[in-house]
Amino acid sequence: MQAVGLGLFLLLMPRVGLRAPPDSVSCSQGLSCWLLEADVLCSPGAVGLASGPVLVPTQMRMESVLHCAAASDCSPCVKVELQLAVLGPQEEVAGEGVRDGAGMDALRHRDSGPLRSWVLLSVQTYPSSRCVALEVQLPRTLARPNHTVGSLWFHCFEAVLRGELHVTSYTSPRYREVLSQTHRVPDCSWPAARAAIRLCQVPRLHLSVGPEHIVVQLQDVPAGQNFTMWFYWNQTSGLKGLRTEKGPQNYSLPSAQLLPCLCLQVWPDIPDPPRTSRCPFTQDPMAWTRLWAQAQLKLRRTAGRLSCSVLVPCAVPAELVPCWRLKRAGPCHELPHLRQALTLPTLHEFGTLQPHPNLCVQVWSGGRVQLMQCLLEGAMQGQPADLLLMETRDPQGNMLLCAMERGTCVPLASSTCMGVAVGALEQQLRRDVQAGQCLQVWDAEGSVVGTGWACSLEKYLRAHWVLAWMGGLLSTFCILLLLLLKKENLKGWLKMLKEDYSSGGVLRGRRALILYSPDHAGFERLVSTLACALTRLQLAVSVEMWSRAELCAIGPMQWFHAQRLRVLQEGGTVVLLFSRGAVARCMEWLLWKQGERLPRDDPYSAFSASLNCVLPDFLAGKAGGQYLVACFEDLLRPADIPELFRTVPIFTLPSQLPTFLLALAGTAAGREQKSSLKKHSLWIGVSLQRAIRECQLQKPDGHCPAQASALPGSGQAPMGAKSEAGELPPAMGST
Repeated sequence: MQAVGLGLFLLLMPRVGLRAPPDSVSCSQGLSCWLLEADVLCSPGAVGLASGPVLVPTQMRMESVLHCAAASDCSPCVKVELQLAVLGPQEEVAGEGVRDGAGMDALRHRDSGPLRSWVLLSVQTYPSSRCVALEVQLPRTLARPNHTVGSLWFHCFEAVLRGELHVTSYTSPRYREVLSQTHRVPDCSWPAARAAIRLCQVPRLHLSVGPEHIVVQLQDVPAGQNFTMWFYWNQTSGLKGLRTEKGPQNYSLPSAQLLPCLCLQVWPDIPDPPRTSRCPFTQDPMAWTRLWAQAQLKLRRTAGRLSCSVLVPCAVPAELVPCWRLKRAGPCHELPHLRQALTLPTLHEFGTLQPHPNLCVQVWSGGRVQLMQCLLEGAMQGQPADLLLMETRDPQGNMLLCAMERGTCVPLASSTCMGVAVGALEQQLRRDVQAGQCLQVWDAEGSVVGTGWACSLEKYLRAHWVLAWMGGLLSTFCILLLLLLKKENLKGWLKMLKEDYSSGGVLRGRRALILYSPDHAGFERLVSTLACALTRLQLAVSVEMWSRAELCAIGPMQWFHAQRLRVLQEGGTVVLLFSRGAVARCMEWLLWKQGERLPRDDPYSAFSASLNCVLPDFLAGKAGGQYLVACFEDLLRPADIPELFRTVPIFTLPSQLPTFLLALAGTAAGREQKSSLKKHSLWIGVSLQRAIRECQLQKPDGHCPAQASALPGSGQAPMGAKSEAGELPPAMGST
């Protein structure tokens, strides 16, 4: 059977016209192998039964190697490895198929020669195919039935970069299934090919960015080789070519074209060349700055709806964020659930929004606002200082209203961003919404939060001040009536009034900034009582509760910096009015360590923002002459104030009101002024005691107990409570 197979194999016609590199065959120890024919016609044929032991390939593996005519003139080819095993005689059994026969003792026949096998390797690739014939022998003494006896290597089949080869292997005649495998040749990124294959010897690109031009230089250019350079923008709509250069090795582009999507591609001037591409500016900050400087955001009003489009040279990851801005220079508060991913080029529509002067659209990218445009900038007619309300319904169908502030819906009872308690106007606002006197800017249909209404606060503010004036006049009338009933008290009050205004006021020309923690409404009323009493003495007082509109417009940090600078420039005083909440906030900052999570903070509290500047002044010993510390003795013990703040005078109110007022008056106060301040302290003390009792009578959840307990760690905060690095914790407010 083997002789017949060999005779048929030798009669196969060799193929002519295919050029192949020199081939070689090698095998492992114990095996002998030869290359019989490098290019023959072959066919696997049908599977036959082995009448005796035969040598067959059982596994195939391929790898890409280089075939080199010279040191730097190589071409890719594929090396094939076959593992060989001994297959014993076989027989067919009815119902069981083919199994090993009983003639395995033939391996030990003393007169038998070596096992001999003819192996065919066939390769198919576009556009040609090839088949080689190999002979392999194994001494019978080394044969182990059904065990691998060694390996055979064929070097090698010619290939091309990025090419694909399909190789099959079998014996002639064939005794088992055909081994088949597909192998893909790598491209010029293959490390072994870069220096050995001419096609892969692409020059390096060196970039020099100047103020007006970008210079691209080709380096390590192979001798006698010409290259083409292509500059293009990689956009979502496809590649946009800028220019193509040939011949020289230095190229120049205007710096205005240096954008994140600017790419370069270079290839040699040969048929079907490999190309090398680079996009070196994707992480360049200057390229991103130049990109957003060239981008444009355009708002449109189409059929009563708001839409926008973004013109940008490159595809960028960004989001469109609608927001509501009360003032031209104020912050723009995001409207929830309306963000859209930016897709180019597309017209984006906000179907639930009606155009309004307070509406703006921002483009967010890289964690910051890159572009913003408001309808007010387009000279749209309307009232630009409206309050945005959100209408929802409870399960019973009742109307619920809340104010949109800082990207969330705030209950009207807590909204004071316009300088007026909006909760007091809830019934009027509800009636105006139901009567259609507010402008609808947010449709409930398609919205996940409700219906938005823009209501003008102008009439509410006017009515608010009219009521305030009427209340003030009524209060003045009641006070005068009470004083008339007590003639002696009236004389004393008139005398003090004469002292205040005939002499220009006891504290006229002095200025003070009162910093406090707004723990609750009762404590704020107590602070307001103290501030109003000081204002009657013509002390210029700055306090957070009287500047809520300005604080919301510019932010707490900017408000505090402006007030502190003015007070200190005019020789005034910054008063730190401590409460339990203020002590807790200071202790969090003083005990903060590097690497720990920052303390929780209210970004709209002036006291929390002021800690960024107040604490460094105390730690540096610069607080003397600029700061005073005070507390209400029935609400907080002086011992609970952190030790760091004891470097300046501490006053307990109202018992130490006379010395507190003298400290505010400064060293220039004369004898008469000091005497007048002592008399005023009696009247101010009575007002403070009344406000303190009201605070103490609140419910337990009012956080205003009759006697404040000592806070953990109070009075024991180290003077230099800093981070381990010796620095203050980072600022928690916006700078």
